[in-house]
Amino acid sequence: MRIVMITGDDLASFRGGTIHLMEQAENLVARGHDVQIIAQDRGAYPQQTTVRIRYLPAWGSGALRLLSYNVSLLFVLLWLGLRRWPQIIHTRQMGYSATPLFVSTLLRLPHVLEVNGVLRDELAGQAPSRSRLWAIDFFSRLNLHRSDRFTTTTTGYLRRLEQVYDVDETSWRPMPCGVNPDLFRPADQQAARARLQVPKDVFALLHVGSLYDWRGLDVLLEALAQVQGSLPPWELWLVGDGVETPRLQQQSQDLDLTDRVRFVGQVSYNEVPHWLAAADVGVVLYKPTRPVPGDPMKIYEYMASGLPVMAGDHPHYGGIVADAAAGVVVDDTDPRALAEAVTRLAADGEARGQMASRGVDVARTQYSWARRAEDLERLFLELLPARSQETT
Repeated sequence: MRIVMITGDDLASFRGGTIHLMEQAENLVARGHDVQIIAQDRGAYPQQTTVRIRYLPAWGSGALRLLSYNVSLLFVLLWLGLRRWPQIIHTRQMGYSATPLFVSTLLRLPHVLEVNGVLRDELAGQAPSRSRLWAIDFFSRLNLHRSDRFTTTTTGYLRRLEQVYDVDETSWRPMPCGVNPDLFRPADQQAARARLQVPKDVFALLHVGSLYDWRGLDVLLEALAQVQGSLPPWELWLVGDGVETPRLQQQSQDLDLTDRVRFVGQVSYNEVPHWLAAADVGVVLYKPTRPVPGDPMKIYEYMASGLPVMAGDHPHYGGIVADAAAGVVVDDTDPRALAEAVTRLAADGEARGQMASRGVDVARTQYSWARRAEDLERLFLELLPARSQETT
């Protein structure tokens, strides 16, 4: 198949959304498909890739940048369409645009919309203007109702979209996150610690990802403060940055945890596996400051790396961990429950090893990006015959 994948993400930033897109695209290429990504020219994707990327000019900032990108996108998509190149248009995270939908309708091409968050919910803490919310709702409703199919990572997002935009579930397909098992795999812990220059004899808890309030890390700090004296030598490693960093740093200081909490900051994608190899437990928690928890890639990456997981009790957090028997599930609203879970994990290395082994097996067989590409391929193939019949 000839597939155009369109994104509003900044490919140079290399955050979770970029990883999601590129892993999908590269695995589709590995399956023999011809894939072209179209993105704003905000800087080049920082790694080698098998996927062709077309960077379109976008000038200025704010609304002007958005408008200029959509004008560029319109001309490029029409040019590709007139050459009869794409067979499928796939759009990811374009909250203020219907350009891909318009072109796919005009050219009678199947259009698949990927939704990995509800934008109005993501902006709730920023007090967006009424006009901005109107635009978000207008384009979201239009894209969701007019696309041939839309996908979400969780059923929680589907239910939220039904609530906000009255979507038709028959047009929905689940498309969870995944993991690259060639990159994330068990490795020598002491070698990783030597590479990262971290203590070799501490019990290390690890959180990977942007630091937002809904990550629940403030509750984890409260829990660690309760038991810090009864644990073996320990550290908490926070790999990533975000708006919560200053507040968490201040909380660590107030709780006298400064020497125990390591704010690593943002690291490259290829560096993340070394932190997972060096740690003892991976942490993924959720605080309900937004309506839907999501489907964190870190769970699959922890498991594939042989890292037992301490997960909050939510369907796509603790549910995955419990099904795989790859860690412990805990009430992440309760500091005491978190403290008890940390204490149990720190005391039982044998149990951690068993959890780790089970997690590796499940992640590699059920949650690889290669499996996700197969699912996406199946969806595209489902649409091609149907659209061909419509045009004959």
